[in-house]
Amino acid sequence: MSQKKEEISNLLIAVAFDTSFKKLNEELESRNIEITPRSITIVIKICMEIAEATRLKGKEQKVLVERLVKKVVKDAPISDEKEKLLLDMIEEGVVGDVIDLVISATKGELDINAVEKAAVGCCLALLKSRKGNDKI
Repeated sequence: MSQKKEEISNLLIAVAFDTSFKKLNEELESRNIEITPRSITIVIKICMEIAEATRLKGKEQKVLVERLVKKVVKDAPISDEKEKLLLDMIEEGVVGDVIDLVISATKGELDINAVEKAAVGCCLALLKSRKGNDKI
């Protein structure tokens, strides 16, 4: 992507972010969802639904979802260990892989064997990055 297109893309995402983040917080509050490692897939789903309602498409939606998840995790009243775990998941690409998985499933492109390999790879990468830190 050219630098100009990337700047425009980042601007569009930034414009959509504030409204989307407000919607996310309203949705989480109305459904009484706390941010935890266990609830993170629900949070991703909600973020994807919010991103789908924007004018963003494709990669821009994915970037918006990742930014929304990251912000809500940072703002959540959770322990430092849980926050680090969730942020590591985002940084290691687990959230992005979940987004890709959901998109593939909705398009009927889901190859269960490939999904299993990707999930194992993501989990192993995350575990390696957290080696020695077993408190969650």
